[in-house]
Amino acid sequence: MPTCHETALQELPELLEILLAHLPDELRQPRIDTTIYLYRQEQKTRCRHFPNETTPTRHEIFHWTRNGKIVGGLFAILRPDKTLLALLPAVVSDEPESTLRLIFEKLMDFSHNVHACPTMLLVDYQQSADEMLLKTFNFQKVSDLLNLNAQQTTFPEHFPAKRLTFRKYTNNDWKKMVTLVEKTYQKTLDFPQLTGLTPTSQILKGYQESHVFEPSFWFFIEYQSQVIGVLLLTQLEEYQYLELTYLGLISEFRGRGFSYEIVQFAQFFAKQQDYEFIIVSADMNNIPAISTYLRCGFHLHDQKEIYVRFA
Repeated sequence: MPTCHETALQELPELLEILLAHLPDELRQPRIDTTIYLYRQEQKTRCRHFPNETTPTRHEIFHWTRNGKIVGGLFAILRPDKTLLALLPAVVSDEPESTLRLIFEKLMDFSHNVHACPTMLLVDYQQSADEMLLKTFNFQKVSDLLNLNAQQTTFPEHFPAKRLTFRKYTNNDWKKMVTLVEKTYQKTLDFPQLTGLTPTSQILKGYQESHVFEPSFWFFIEYQSQVIGVLLLTQLEEYQYLELTYLGLISEFRGRGFSYEIVQFAQFFAKQQDYEFIIVSADMNNIPAISTYLRCGFHLHDQKEIYVRFA
């Protein structure tokens, strides 16, 4: 019977070697390094936002050992909006399936204890997910997540917006921002199955608390003096890139080419701030968004299958 242990930082590389064993050697080590770096940054961010908590509870990282050797494990992150994100649990090749079931049960216990909704598994495109096992634990695939990036060399030299005005958000605009984002969720093509699971205010608070929040990186989008959407950008600490966290338009203003102008503005803004890259994630089925990003010089960087447990 394998034994469960909480994973210390010095044990994390060995655990990630198992969880990311499906990746080729040239991709695995950079992913391990990045995951450990982001883990450390998340801990710093949580301590900054919640200084009175002595034990951060944001991560759930456990490994299982047999005869003193790590044979499998779990790496999950509870976001401020109560979404639980986890890498697909994995075990070494000669470990029985019963150990993998133990790991899934641990994930379910944690999800229940922290009232997570939803619980999401991020499955690399190179991985082979056990569909029957996922169904046993009530996970269902909702779509593929495409991660794209664009380099500064593709960013426009001059302010590109011709029809739109970008007004910076201030902390006094909170209620207006929440109401507007809720409107932009209507008829969304980005993971529509997840719409309404988490209050909009909680989602936006999660954006603010996940990384260093700079209000001037959030914008209201205006057309002919009417507010028609939002653009939310996030600076990622110590990384030379900017995240396009959310771009949303009220439904009646879609299909007019505004998204292209908005993405071009985001790239121009990034260039002004001297960021080397912009990254963005989108539902594979959101064809209009993907087309816009490709038109603006973005390239596919990574693709993941998203499995969700709703209850």
